[in-house]
Parts: sequence; structure tokens; C-alpha cells
Amino acid sequence: MGDKYLIDSNIFITAHRQIYPFDIAPSFWEKLAEKTSGKIIIIEAVQKEILKGQDLLAEWYEREKTKFQVFGIPDQEVIEAYQKIITSINNNERYKQSAKEEFASLPDSWLCAYGLAYGDKIVTLEKYQTEIKSRIKIPNVCREFGIEYIDLLQFMRELGIRL
Repeated sequence: MGDKYLIDSNIFITAHRQIYPFDIAPSFWEKLAEKTSGKIIIIEAVQKEILKGQDLLAEWYEREKTKFQVFGIPDQEVIEAYQKIITSINNNERYKQSAKEEFASLPDSWLCAYGLAYGDKIVTLEKYQTEIKSRIKIPNVCREFGIEYIDLLQFMRELGIRL
């Protein structure tokens, strides 16, 4: 793969609630569906987070989801990547045990596993934090494993989404 984008749920949820609400910026959502067709990967756990809101975002996603690749049960390559990431995190003394357990249970850990396994970019609003101990951020894992990650604006630039 390598030319697709794994989308963190915070991209959709934050865009909907704070940056590009449907009533103010409908063109963002139209262009997102149009320009990203076939380029966005949604893992099942992220899809569940999007749909649980039962709001305009969930309705939009239901209408547009055929334009995205939805990954359900991970294949062996992804499972091995997940195990490698979780083992590394568990051996890392910097993070609190509660942070390790939380990360292992979140979709974030699987996003990172898919990114490591397939070489696709992760799109997230999370920022790298050098000294963080109580939470494990996607960018921190990405840096450790050489997984490329970008934010929403870089994603829009790469796809040519202009409002």
C-alpha cells in the first residue's frame, strides 16, 4: 500500500464539532468525500467511534462510507505489527502502566499497527509530546517506529482540498 491514509477518529469528530461544522462548511465534507475516494482507510474501531455519535457526522459517514476502505479483522501482518508496538510500549519505563493499558485498548494502537504493517500515513490531530507519561500519543509511537503521520491541514494540502 503506502499511498493511502489511515484516519484517526479525531479528524472527523473535531472537524465536525469545532472546525468545519456541516452548516458552516459543507464544502469541506463534499470535497473530503470527492477527493479522498479510494485513498482513506477507516479501521472498524474508528468507524464505531464515528457512528456512536448518532449525529450529522454519523449520517454523513453512512452516506459516504463506500468511498472509504473499511478494514475489519486485521491480517497476520497487522497483528504482528500490533504485538511489536505493544511489546515496545510495555518495555518502555517512561509510560505509566495505566497509559500502557489504555493505549492497548484504544483504536490508536491498531491505527499504528496498520501504519507499521502497510506503510500508510496516519492522519491525526494529536501532537508529539516528548515528556508525556500518563498517555501514549499516536505521534510518539509513529516516531519510535518510523511511521509517517500528518495533521488535518497537511492532509488537505496533499489531497488538494481547497475551501
